[in-house]
Amino acid sequence: MTGRRAAPRKKRKAAGGGRLRPVARGPAGGRSPHDDETRDRLLRTALALFAERGFAKVTVRDISRAADANVAAVSYHFGDKLGLYKEAVRNALSGVRRSNDETMSAPEGASAEERLRHYVRSYLPRIVRPGTETESIQKLMRQEMAEPTPAARWIFEQMILPRLRYLSGVVAELLECDEADERVGRCVISVQSQCLFYLRDPFKSAVMPGWAPADEPTIAATAEHVAEFSLAGVRAMRKAARPVTRA
Repeated sequence: MTGRRAAPRKKRKAAGGGRLRPVARGPAGGRSPHDDETRDRLLRTALALFAERGFAKVTVRDISRAADANVAAVSYHFGDKLGLYKEAVRNALSGVRRSNDETMSAPEGASAEERLRHYVRSYLPRIVRPGTETESIQKLMRQEMAEPTPAARWIFEQMILPRLRYLSGVVAELLECDEADERVGRCVISVQSQCLFYLRDPFKSAVMPGWAPADEPTIAATAEHVAEFSLAGVRAMRKAARPVTRA
């Protein structure tokens, strides 16, 4: 009895030499929607915890537990705790950067006095209004001032320095002097300090109930006072003092 010999089966060769390779993940290989959701959740949770407790007092495990994520997800997405911290701050600063741009966007052709008024009228209400997007970053800045992290200089350069440079140019024009004149820095600090006094503060709220401007008319009136008081001070300095240039 004769029969046909079955044709030999061809062995299927797995791509890559027969060994199955894991799917590439992370920025180089693309992330799944689940990965993106986890990453966003970690960023939101980390910002809230860092703002409340400070960088040193928050652990990766704390963040992972609160974000309902695996501890390894922090390493996967951010490398380490500092990487997560920087990315959380960077995200929060995107809103601050938009607000900064607004404080420095007086109408074209505005005088130095009008630019200073615009700065205060834009800046003070933004940091004073309760429940704004800047609230978490303000809390985080208080933590940074108490215990600076390795990201402190970067935060200053991103968040604060652009406004100080802009305000220095305005004040120098008002004083009719070079920006290197010491009076410029002192006036800039005075304007900033008046605005920052009205930041919401648990201590001031405890010892001086009702101190903070809470409604829009009071906030606007406070900004107007700071602007006019600052301008009067700069004018007085322009009349009374000779320019003093740092060596």
